[in-house]
Amino acid sequence: MEVYAVPFPGPGGKRQISTGGGCQPTWRRDAKEIFYLALDNKLMAAEVKMTGSNLEVGAVNPLFETRLFRGGGWSYDAAADGQRFVVNYSPEQPAAAITLVVN
Repeated sequence: MEVYAVPFPGPGGKRQISTGGGCQPTWRRDAKEIFYLALDNKLMAAEVKMTGSNLEVGAVNPLFETRLFRGGGWSYDAAADGQRFVVNYSPEQPAAAITLVVN
């Protein structure tokens, strides 16, 4: 299980993003990074750069370790700038308080 990027639509081969396994990839809105969940439950960030129709993969770094709930669909989402994440934690985790401030 690895993460790949393929051109759409159009010709071209796939480009491997993850190297040690990965799933649930999502692009940062400005397309400068691809986030994915590594098999060791770390959320990873891969720097990417488009040069014409060529995708270049730069540094791949772990962001943080998770205990995601994998019940179908994506277990996390990233803010448009890639600086904040919403993570669906496993129900086995002890309940924690959360404060949501609006406006």
